[in-house]
Amino acid sequence: MPDEPVMEFGPDADEDLPEEVLAAIADGATPLAAVRTWKGMTVDQLARLSSVSVAIISGAEGGRELSPEDQVKLAFVLGVRADLFYE
Repeated sequence: MPDEPVMEFGPDADEDLPEEVLAAIADGATPLAAVRTWKGMTVDQLARLSSVSVAIISGAEGGRELSPEDQVKLAFVLGVRADLFYE
């Protein structure tokens, strides 16, 4: 699909978070929502690529806790360390 963002995958894709992400988190966004937005992904795209349901992602972006397995799956797709999503 031409609208799909170009993404890096895997543990070596970890990046330092830019100021815009840190600012969004400081303003109350969950780390998951801030990183997903920074990567230019929709919830549907992230769900499809990670095999984590839209409902779970939406819940996590609203403050619900993710299972360790889902944290790892989402971190892998987003190219960040899973510990970013630990509360």
